[in-house]
Amino acid sequence: MTRAWRPAERRRAAEPAFFAAEVLERMPVPVAVFDHAGRLGYTNSAFSTSRLAESLLDRRLKVAHPDLERLRVDALRDPGRSHTFGMAVEGLGGPARVEVFPLTTAPGWTAVVGRSAPAPPPVEAALPSPRLLLHELRAPLFALDEGLEGLAQFARAGAMAEVVSRLSRAAARLRGVLQGVSDLVRVERVGTTGSLPELVDLREVLADVADTYSLLAAASGHELAVEVPPTAAEVRGDRELLGRAVGNLVDNAIRHTPPGTISAGVAVRGSLVVVEVADSGPGIPSEQRQRIFEPFVRLDAADPAGDGSGLGLAVVRAVALAHGAGVTVDRGPEGGALFRLAFLSRGSDRRAGVAP
Repeated sequence: MTRAWRPAERRRAAEPAFFAAEVLERMPVPVAVFDHAGRLGYTNSAFSTSRLAESLLDRRLKVAHPDLERLRVDALRDPGRSHTFGMAVEGLGGPARVEVFPLTTAPGWTAVVGRSAPAPPPVEAALPSPRLLLHELRAPLFALDEGLEGLAQFARAGAMAEVVSRLSRAAARLRGVLQGVSDLVRVERVGTTGSLPELVDLREVLADVADTYSLLAAASGHELAVEVPPTAAEVRGDRELLGRAVGNLVDNAIRHTPPGTISAGVAVRGSLVVVEVADSGPGIPSEQRQRIFEPFVRLDAADPAGDGSGLGLAVVRAVALAHGAGVTVDRGPEGGALFRLAFLSRGSDRRAGVAP
């Protein structure tokens, strides 16, 4: 297999209107864009339905909340630092965290993102924590893998070989479920702290994913074509979780696509960083495109062997939401599925000379 690396076409800086269109389409969290004077320029529907406008703006749709105005000015002066404050907002379920940062393509403009403050977890003293359960399950699974590997050496044909094969597939599925649960626990921990301190270049994340899945892609007759921009594609986030999300999309394409090309790319589009993974498989019916992100949901035609964990795309959606990103699936250019993750860019930090 040859992995083709192609530099993405240089794109000119997008106008604020293009940014607004992408926000309206992709962002699941409340987002608003303000001009240099603090006047509201654009919002998405999530911002309107959250009642944030009533709490933050006056009748002229200009910033009225003193904390927001102070942070808006601070963000323009010091783009490399996190600018957030907490408040009680009707429509977000109680307390909220409001983040302010400057747009990279429109000097003087700022974006405001609202996030629900996570509720404290319920106290269930009688139950062990998910992390402890995962830790305890890994040891017997490792012993099961070792035992099956030994049996496979003696059962090379016949009924015993078929039994070992079925058990091996079951063990692989269990291993996938444990990894998926572990990822979801980690996402929940990130959501609880609300902290995404690391500046991550998604070009490097995609490179790591491509290296990890090269052998699997080659063994199934696929070519993994990777496209990256010439400059950094940076977001604030958890590098390991971002890698898991992108890796799950590539793994999903390998499993459900006949031999051919799988395209994976990163692009900077205005104030968004977009990751896309496209295949030439059977595609996903439009009525199923939201359902596939639910845990343990499988489409019969997409997973005939039932080897998948059923959590891969649920992890993708959870990671996206934890990073304030949008995740969608559409019809791809080759007739298959096109998955897209759209993040608000944090690239201004690096250009301002601030260490991550």
